[in-house]
Amino acid sequence: MPLLAALIVLLILVPADLWQHPANDAVYRGFDRTLTYLWRSSDARITGDALNLTTLSSSDSSANLLTTPLQKFDALFDVRIRDNGFQGVPLRVGIWSPWTGDGYFLTFGSAPENQVVSDYFVRGQAGRTLIRGQSVLSRNLGTYTTGDAYHLQFHVDRVAGLITASISGSGLSAVGLLPTEYAHDLFKSVRLSLTASRSGTGGGVAELYGYRAALPHQRSFADKIDDPRAAAITLILLALAALITLGTAASLVRHKGPVVLGRLRLMAKRARTTLVRRRSLVLGGAAVAALYLVPNVLLFGLGGHPFDIANEKAYSYVAAQYGPVHLYYLPSLVGLPAVSNGVPYIEAAFPYGPVFAYVFAAIGWMSRLLFGSVVSLTSIEPDYVIKAVNVAFGLGDAILIYAILTRLKVTQKWSLIAAGLFLFNPAVWFSMSVWGQTHVISLFFVLLAVWLAERSAPVWAWMALTAACLTRPQMLVFGVLLGIVFLRKFPWRQNLFALSWTAILTFLLMAPLTLATSPSLPVDVIVNDLRIQEGGGNDVLLTTVSQDAYSVWPLVTYLTRGTSGLERSFTPSSTPLAGPVTYQRLSQVLTIAAMLVIAGLLIARDRRKDDEGGYLPLVTLGIVAFLMLTTGLVATHFVLALPFLLLCRRWLSNTAYFFVVIVWTVTTFVPMFGDMGIAISRLDYYPLLAPAHNALTSFFVKLYAWDRFITVGIVANLCALIWLAILALRPSHIDRLIRQ
Repeated sequence: MPLLAALIVLLILVPADLWQHPANDAVYRGFDRTLTYLWRSSDARITGDALNLTTLSSSDSSANLLTTPLQKFDALFDVRIRDNGFQGVPLRVGIWSPWTGDGYFLTFGSAPENQVVSDYFVRGQAGRTLIRGQSVLSRNLGTYTTGDAYHLQFHVDRVAGLITASISGSGLSAVGLLPTEYAHDLFKSVRLSLTASRSGTGGGVAELYGYRAALPHQRSFADKIDDPRAAAITLILLALAALITLGTAASLVRHKGPVVLGRLRLMAKRARTTLVRRRSLVLGGAAVAALYLVPNVLLFGLGGHPFDIANEKAYSYVAAQYGPVHLYYLPSLVGLPAVSNGVPYIEAAFPYGPVFAYVFAAIGWMSRLLFGSVVSLTSIEPDYVIKAVNVAFGLGDAILIYAILTRLKVTQKWSLIAAGLFLFNPAVWFSMSVWGQTHVISLFFVLLAVWLAERSAPVWAWMALTAACLTRPQMLVFGVLLGIVFLRKFPWRQNLFALSWTAILTFLLMAPLTLATSPSLPVDVIVNDLRIQEGGGNDVLLTTVSQDAYSVWPLVTYLTRGTSGLERSFTPSSTPLAGPVTYQRLSQVLTIAAMLVIAGLLIARDRRKDDEGGYLPLVTLGIVAFLMLTTGLVATHFVLALPFLLLCRRWLSNTAYFFVVIVWTVTTFVPMFGDMGIAISRLDYYPLLAPAHNALTSFFVKLYAWDRFITVGIVANLCALIWLAILALRPSHIDRLIRQ
């Protein structure tokens, strides 16, 4: 079994570049009503396979066909223009970027000339398409005939520095090419959009049909392979893993089945006895659950963060409609113009691991069951399913906090207090039930790993920790720190057995995704996340020292650059701090150094100190240090540290405990509320929480941007970090005196 596990791990670690690849990673056909953005006040309609652009009730009509950061893509479709006395631009289709104000367009002119012209525009204004740009390169491609069909193809290849637009049909055949020197300026933007628009007055329609988007092979979140050697090796290892798993399961059922059934009967009997004898306790638990569930459900309708909740709705729709594996391709083409007044600034790329692929597939299936298969990314109905799943996991997190603390011999009173501080925490409620973030799901798996480790169940502890790491990239820090703890906590034979089973079972569970992409999928996702966040693979304006979190960096920008207000957080992390050293580079050095020091301390500490959770203060210190030192984090990420702060109850005095928990809660809650308030201020589908209609939101928006509060909040977080460092590094005899 260890040999099989080693072969599986080796296969996962083999770079996908060593295998053969398909010509196209994915091909998508037809206009998807949910994923194709149509400006809500325009006369754009999708009917069957056709997208119709008319201008009956407005002077312009537009559709965003895709927005993507991918290096290569092809978009093909047929066009037919049926106009009668139309005055304006019957159809304009092009590749452009709102970040640079540049774009390359094919324009179908009005009668009687009916010219097709290719233009490269610069210094344009970002709207639903590029507006009022200056044409610096124009070419007449020929004339078209009203009512005839023409085939258009756009090919984008950033690697070759190339954009081509070809048109053919009814006596017209031409290829427009944007020279490399011009394409280079357009490619300064990470994201490009393909938009079709029509503007003017009069009758008629521009009809687009036969749409096809093809993704030539490239490295992204998934590095797809098409190699018979890899397929054969994968299938052999899957067969061996399945045989070992089924054989072991059959043996366990045969030998331990009666014992397990007996224990289940005993547990059921004890549960019935408890229900009868402790009715007051049961009623109290039901009342607490109701106090938790009912207010959270009422919060669902207040709204959600426009970008994040729209992303999650796109994920759940794609996973249910196309399959979980398509999360690594299709969302990278899906623009979200609705969250920025029709401007396609960003796409809905899926940066998460396989566990979340399955989670969003389950959410999508539940949404389809409740609301049908056709949903809108701006409708609020799918929000309820996403947030209901969050609330269920949040309850599970609180139960695990209680279970871990009782296992660590913390009194029942303090175990209940700690669980209650999470269960009724305003930052947690806002994150999962208003904002719509899914951090409570990642926390469930990592808390489950700690609980299972304290119950001396190494196989399931490693499985849960691996599942946590396969949710979101930030959980790798938890995985490294707790992985060191588990390696020291259990004997090497148990760890070898547990890690072998973890590799085998994880390989089996990921098979539906890896067979359709590559065995290295989990590694590819992490590598691409690092490229985007830390390797300069994102637009500068989206790679900032902080995305609203009160980490150390808004304080640094205030002291070194004299920035104020929100500019303190949203200073680009690529900005030089001292000479060639940027904020991001310094953050990387400090974060890696802090993680290495804490990892070294975990390795070097006396193993006996890890009994009864003695490792938790040091692990918590590592988590908090990571959040405080890393650039580009959002305030919702700070929720990840809260359960571990609560688990440090044994090692903190009452004053320190409540100080740390309250400070962390406030400095997480305020920027979340303020950030979301600003994000929805220009939208009309979350009116209950918009600052213009809600005095509470207006208050938090102002507090969030107030210089003095930002400084106090960051200093308070640093005090909490220092307090944790003292706690984690103080001698054990002082720790015993405090507990006494």
